[in-house]
Amino acid sequence: MFSGDRISLTGSKSHLALVRPSGMGAPRLEQVRTPVALPGDFVCRTLIAGVCGTDLQILRGVRDDPARILGHEGVAVVEEVAAKADQRWLGATIAVNPTPDWGTAELGHTLDGMMQQRFLVPARLRSLVVSSPAELAADLAILAEPLASVLTCGGILKRVAEPIRVLVVGRGTIGQLLRIALKTACASVRDVVVIGTKETAGVENGAFDTVILCSSRQDVAAALSIGLDSLCDGGILHLFGGLPSEGRDPRLPGVNLSEIRARNTGGRVGWPLAEQCQTTIGHKRVAITGHRGSSNAMLTRAMLELSARPNTYRPLLTIVTNPEEAIHTLRDAVGYPPVRSWTKLGIDFRRWRT
Repeated sequence: MFSGDRISLTGSKSHLALVRPSGMGAPRLEQVRTPVALPGDFVCRTLIAGVCGTDLQILRGVRDDPARILGHEGVAVVEEVAAKADQRWLGATIAVNPTPDWGTAELGHTLDGMMQQRFLVPARLRSLVVSSPAELAADLAILAEPLASVLTCGGILKRVAEPIRVLVVGRGTIGQLLRIALKTACASVRDVVVIGTKETAGVENGAFDTVILCSSRQDVAAALSIGLDSLCDGGILHLFGGLPSEGRDPRLPGVNLSEIRARNTGGRVGWPLAEQCQTTIGHKRVAITGHRGSSNAMLTRAMLELSARPNTYRPLLTIVTNPEEAIHTLRDAVGYPPVRSWTKLGIDFRRWRT
């Protein structure tokens, strides 16, 4: 369909979306207005969207991100553009890097995300659009963004030191991807142990030269306690996620954990890369570093890695299902008590229950 310079492959005026309620709770399937592309914008059709730990925190009311439609992991097809120069993108399969190096994440956080049949990539975020390799299966694409962040983590660690024995605190998707891919990203690593915040039995104090925290935000205090106990003197504490906006802890005097993590955002590396601190308990010397997101180049590398080793990563895709069934799964995950028996949930918008 043509309208001036605007070119659309569909012409649809409305579509279905997983719309979250005000406050907390699982999303509902609702009909919403399809956005119209302005010059520089893309309107994209979602193939599969992934559910991450941040999405669950928003649905549980732990975070107050305002987007009414979540989702920043996944793969989509460009269906509408509004500039002749963008016609080459029509029909292209793309991912969107959710973490710009100039600020905070927008897609699925402040801007309606990918858990809908069609979503808008505004012109200001066009630089975050990344082509998806033709050989990458759509279901595996929902692991691309978290895997890119894992590869970024490995790149930072090997610039700080040469980690050998690594403890990962957090058993979600990130924890499992670190178990699989950290040795690839950081060649010095010999051992990766992944535990949850309630699984401290058998973890020896001071046994690890590096600890990576990737627990949920509500578990950050417990994760930090485990991490500081498990680190050897002079070890590295890497902040992957789970931090509140003002992340401080009395065991790390004078340190703003959130500020350290934010220095390395969207692939941009800040300085200093690591901040030295001495703990108030045990008086250990700790080098603290962290990061948020990854660069477009690392997102592309992650997609190529997933394409090259699909059988290694596919077991993490616990559930890939249609939107209706996904809502039932999310209702269990954000209910009380929460019931979550999956590592990664994918919402396949090509499937509909009949």
